[in-house]
Formats: sequence, C-alpha cells, structure tokens
Amino acid sequence: MTRTPCATGATSIAGIALLTLTGCVSLGPGESQAGPSTDATRGDGAQIPDEHGAGLVHPLEDPEIFAEMRTAAEDLESLRMGATMTFELDAPWLTQEQHLEMTAEGAADFSEVHVTASLTEQGDPVEDIEAYIQDGTGVENIDDQGWTDSPSSTIDEGTDSTYAAVLEAVIAMEDLLEVDYDDDSYALEYAGSDAEIFDSLEDPFSLNLDGYEPEETDMTVEVLLDPQTLLMEEFEFTLYTQDSPNPISLGMEISVEYSMFNEVPPLEIPEDVLEEAYGPQQ
Repeated sequence: MTRTPCATGATSIAGIALLTLTGCVSLGPGESQAGPSTDATRGDGAQIPDEHGAGLVHPLEDPEIFAEMRTAAEDLESLRMGATMTFELDAPWLTQEQHLEMTAEGAADFSEVHVTASLTEQGDPVEDIEAYIQDGTGVENIDDQGWTDSPSSTIDEGTDSTYAAVLEAVIAMEDLLEVDYDDDSYALEYAGSDAEIFDSLEDPFSLNLDGYEPEETDMTVEVLLDPQTLLMEEFEFTLYTQDSPNPISLGMEISVEYSMFNEVPPLEIPEDVLEEAYGPQQ
C-alpha cells in the first residue's frame, strides 16, 4: 500500500487543545514577541553580574551550556511565549498553506495562562480564539462569538509544549548542536537530516511524518540564549522534504520567542468574561 506523505503538528501550550487545522496538519501556538535585551557589558572571560549568571565566565564550554540552561530554568515561574507555525503542502491535487499565530502569558508550566491565537489558510482568516486557563478549566471566545466554558481547553497530559519541555528537547540534541559564542551571545545551531532532531521535537510539538522518514528531510534548528541568564530567548525549527521522485513536497516552520521571564503577574480572569461564561459571580 502506498503511503501518502503528510506532516502533522498538534502543537499546544502544555497540551491545551486550542485549534485543529484541516487537511494533513493540526498545529499550535502563535505570534512572536521580542525577548528582553540586556545592557551588561560582557566579553570573553568577563564575569556576568546577574542573579543567575553571577558565577559564569564566558564563553562556557559546550557541556556547561546545557547544564546551566537546565539550572536556569529551575527558577522560572512565569513568562510570555509567542510562536508561529506554518505548514505547506504541494501535491499535484492540492496546494495548501496553513499558518497559526499564538501568544501565551502566564505561569511557566502554563497551569494558568491567557492565550490568543489566529489561524489562516492560503492567507484567508479561518479562526480567531482567545482563552483563559486556570485551575484546570478554561473559558474561550471563538471568532468574537462570546465567552463560553471550554472543557477542551483544560490541561491535557498528552502534549507538553512548556518552556521546560522544549528545553529538554534541545538538551536531547546536545551532541548534534553546534554552540557558537559571538558578540556576547550564544547560538545553538543545527542543519542536517539526523532523525534524532525530529525525534527530540516529536513530543513537545506533537510532530509526525507519514510517508517520509526524517532522513528524507532537511532540518534546521537555531536556539538563541540570553548570555546573562542562559534562558532561551528564541527557538526556531524548519523541516522541508528533499527532492525525490515522490511528487509531494511539504514544509514546516516553527518559531518561538520567550520574554518577560518572571515578570508576568498572576492571572486574573476579567469579571465580565466570567459573568458571560458562567453568569453573575458571587
């Protein structure tokens, strides 16, 4: 039986099922936001007077980078995440482009979070959504039709796209990532077709290839770190199928930016939102 090449990505925030794309893909978050800038003077061998990085001497050896990235995340309580995801399919019978933008602000584990997202196909709007997730339940407003209770927006343990999950995926790529320290910044980069890259990202982004093997694709990864804190500011992943006799080609791009580390206030769902979803509040 001939398998039809297809890619899926049910990307979600901590498994929050927000949108399901039609066709071969189901995607998740959206919208980018520039990460915080730092003003400290840095240089090779310079001590970094930062809450986390006070004892760091730059540039670090490669193995130290990954250990320090995990240590830095231990103190991460809240953040803002902006992401975009694009899926492209080109086949003799179908050309498809789906694009999802999403932002989420809240606890680092997204146990409580405010989310906005928009989906387009071939550049045309398909769905807009705003949601609040708190205490394991959620309310949502789809296409400005009003706030309703949303059991589908509760935490689903099947997918984990939190900062911690993406970080562990990056650390799993340690042997394949090239670490570059330049102009007082760290960049972790990869380009190639190693299946380990795809496998590392399969769970946090619910990626799946049907009809292609990872080795039949060209993938890139780029991770930018704040050299003071060694927290991830940007994560980018691309995948495109290689030229082959197969008449179907597909591509996927994921871009995530993190900011407002430990600066997002506790979530407060507006009273008017709660009243519209549940009636007058006591």
